Amino acid sequence: MAMRGWDPWREMMRMQNELSRLFQRTFGPAPEEEALWMPAVDISQEGNMLKVRVDLPDVDPNNIDISVADNTLRVSGKRERKEEIKKENYFRAERTYGEFERLVELPEPVKTENVEATYKNGVLEIDLPIAEEKKGKEIKVKVA
Repeated sequence: MAMRGWDPWREMMRMQNELSRLFQRTFGPAPEEEALWMPAVDISQEGNMLKVRVDLPDVDPNNIDISVADNTLRVSGKRERKEEIKKENYFRAERTYGEFERLVELPEPVKTENVEATYKNGVLEIDLPIAEEKKGKEIKVKVA
């Protein structure tokens, strides 16, 4: 399995996140603001299984939705702020809260009925069994 090449959409999201951080550093935190954020994702293959790991620190597992359709994995949910932020108490606030969504094109077709997900120590692990290749059938020509 080869690594994916340059993705302009991913690059635009990275630039948007960097610009948001720049504004936050320049103008200070906006505690009342919740933004759409995008967690980091790793995809690897182990045998006949695709392994997807998503960094979701401080996300309640009950606030995570996972679906697979048309060879695309969708992970979405919400990270909620646990305490109220008072501007006078903060020097820096870079963590993003609010809704998130990741759409990831899978490198192989998977068996959607056997997908399993576990959440431990802020990391969501999704195991997706690779679908078996459909092999063509050789047809013998009968002589009449």
